[in-house]
Amino acid sequence: MRERYLRQLKVVHDDLLRMGSRVEHALANAMRALDKWDTSMAQMVILGDKEIDQARDSIEEAILELLATQQPVLATDLRTLNATIAIAGELERAGDYAKAIAKRVGRCLKAPGLIETPPALHRMGGLAQGMLNTCLDAFIRLDVGLARSLAAEDERVDELEDQVVADLMNIARQGADKLDCAICLIDIAHTLERLADRTTNIAERVVFIATNETEQLNA
Repeated sequence: MRERYLRQLKVVHDDLLRMGSRVEHALANAMRALDKWDTSMAQMVILGDKEIDQARDSIEEAILELLATQQPVLATDLRTLNATIAIAGELERAGDYAKAIAKRVGRCLKAPGLIETPPALHRMGGLAQGMLNTCLDAFIRLDVGLARSLAAEDERVDELEDQVVADLMNIARQGADKLDCAICLIDIAHTLERLADRTTNIAERVVFIATNETEQLNA
């Protein structure tokens, strides 16, 4: 019975990693669409979000079935299963943020005046992508130190967001035609900041699985 349970748990674990990979690709493609003003790629990200949502639903269903059929469940197993459901939820939200970025690419292109994307916004995107990869790597290895390292990265994202907003506000003041696009890009900066927060939430779950202790990595 225990061996069957462990096999089922591995399937859930692998499904979560595949979901994480989909989210990573969605975010990378959303940022690539922004860099190149590529509406076709942006649309691909938007349509692909359904697969991420379905992956989360499948993971939740599989875990609930495990909890219902595999009794008794060890305390460490219960901690892992609960954390896995939470991580799937965080990844689903991260996928939503990638879709939101992709949607704003199209809105920018419809604005009266298109403006150049601030370099700091691209740096934010790169950091967010790196944080997503790191939190998933920490989950794979249950590496507490790696998970905790995301706290410093999150602070850097917050600093860059402030810089991006200031830069775009200055650009918006140069002419009314630039306002709509500036607002869209500010929204993208806010979205990347929230996505980075999701990665620290995942990292907190990794710490919880490994140590049975709750830590706050996103001050």
